[in-house]
Amino acid sequence: MADDGEFREIDVTAETRPIENWRKQVVAGQPETGRMFSFTSDEGSYMPGGEGTAPTPLTYFVAGVAL
Repeated sequence: MADDGEFREIDVTAETRPIENWRKQVVAGQPETGRMFSFTSDEGSYMPGGEGTAPTPLTYFVAGVAL
């Protein structure tokens, strides 16, 4: 909240695209600032098709909660 009692709207976007098997790439950030970041996720080998080449989606979620 700003000091004058008004709220500031913040837009955060995320777009995903499949790469291969369970691997996906996400581009997320705040378009109005021009700051966008790329993330890759994969499932572990315990999932058919998972290769464990990147953190799992649940790992990203838990990390976000910890922040």
